[in-house]
Amino acid sequence: MKTMYRSLAFLMMVLPFSSFASFINFDDYSPQGFSNQMVSGSFVTNGNELALAGNLWVSISDSFEIAADTILHFSIEGTGLNPEFFGIGLDNDNFVTAQTLFQLGGSDTTGANQIGGYTAGDGVVDYAIAVGDYFTGTFSKFVFILDNDAMPSGSEVVFSNVELCDSNSVCLSTSSGNLNSANAVNAPSVALLSLFALFFTIRKRIMA
Repeated sequence: MKTMYRSLAFLMMVLPFSSFASFINFDDYSPQGFSNQMVSGSFVTNGNELALAGNLWVSISDSFEIAADTILHFSIEGTGLNPEFFGIGLDNDNFVTAQTLFQLGGSDTTGANQIGGYTAGDGVVDYAIAVGDYFTGTFSKFVFILDNDAMPSGSEVVFSNVELCDSNSVCLSTSSGNLNSANAVNAPSVALLSLFALFFTIRKRIMA
């Protein structure tokens, strides 16, 4: 019995509970034009998808924490004309800050952090950006970019499965079975719960 108590105490120290991160549900937000860059076109939210068409920058407002180990996961699919700038990033005001934006592709080269060379028609591409390697802090705006001043109609992009996760959370993008739960526990925590159940079963039998 003493051994069981010691095992429980040890596991409680070394097996902390972790939560699954969750995809952004864009239906929970009211996207707004960002930095006077919503020039033309439209956007549509559909659960974990945000679709942009035309020539526009859109943001959602919340509190987004970026730590040194934060990973930004998302997928994009661009169709139609290749724009000048496919992008994503974070900000704290309504002014463009290139250092906290990522250019994913497009015909222009901007001052944003350069990630890949996505071109319209490449299909669905999944990204995992170690955003904490570029900047850290708390941000109030998540920005999504489809910029095409030269040809303001004919370009489309869909951002989907967007999530931020770090060492204290399990990414849905990489978890087995893509579990859709913001409060699930990880495998070590399940082991701890199982040990608790075993302990109480044994204790009940001893006392019977």
